[in-house]
Amino acid sequence: MRQHPAAPWSEVLRGASLPRAAAPSGQVVVLSAHPDDEVLGVGAWLAGRAGHPVRFVVATDGERSHPDSPTLTPGQLRTVRRAELAEALAVLGHERPDVTHLGLRDAALPQDEAPLRDRLTTLLADAALVVAPFEDDGHADHDVVGRVAREVAPAGATLWRYPVWRWTVTTPSAQASWLRGAALLPYGAAAHARKATALRCFRSQLQPLSPHPADAPVVTEALLAHALHAPEVVLT
Repeated sequence: MRQHPAAPWSEVLRGASLPRAAAPSGQVVVLSAHPDDEVLGVGAWLAGRAGHPVRFVVATDGERSHPDSPTLTPGQLRTVRRAELAEALAVLGHERPDVTHLGLRDAALPQDEAPLRDRLTTLLADAALVVAPFEDDGHADHDVVGRVAREVAPAGATLWRYPVWRWTVTTPSAQASWLRGAALLPYGAAAHARKATALRCFRSQLQPLSPHPADAPVVTEALLAHALHAPEVVLT
């Protein structure tokens, strides 16, 4: 995918007259396809939720982020990435987070849609607010989690969908219909600073595992720049 600079989106989103998203009272469930998606997409808002109950559901452990790595096996990456998420959530103020790891296959979620649907149907049953990946994010794992969340979220629940990769592969001039219903998430400067610190916890994704080409960082400069500098936006 061609990557675009984050700056144009940051400027457009800051200048847009977008409404502010308001969370309903009740259970909050935050979904992600991989550990780090939720922090990239809504980490500052999550920092602002510190002290309030949040259930985190992670579909895969991201163990295939470096499929040809000579340094870490998928099993080792599974352990590393779970630990990175726990560290990042603690930085955001969720020191004893309620995290459910579904353990489905990274890079194969479209093939695991049936078990994903079964688990989410149960886990979202009492949710008042579901925060899920955008179902047209451009990454197959993100897309299937977002689509299933829309289908099984309980009637009456509020659904927020957060883009991650979509910001890096589109330009403001191409926003068109996919940004309909966009809303700004509320958070302060301290929460944003916590997000920046939390993102650094994902060392396996931001730093090379080794000098070998197969161990290169997964999170691109454009993606990181957007996460650090653009306001957080969800689609409602």
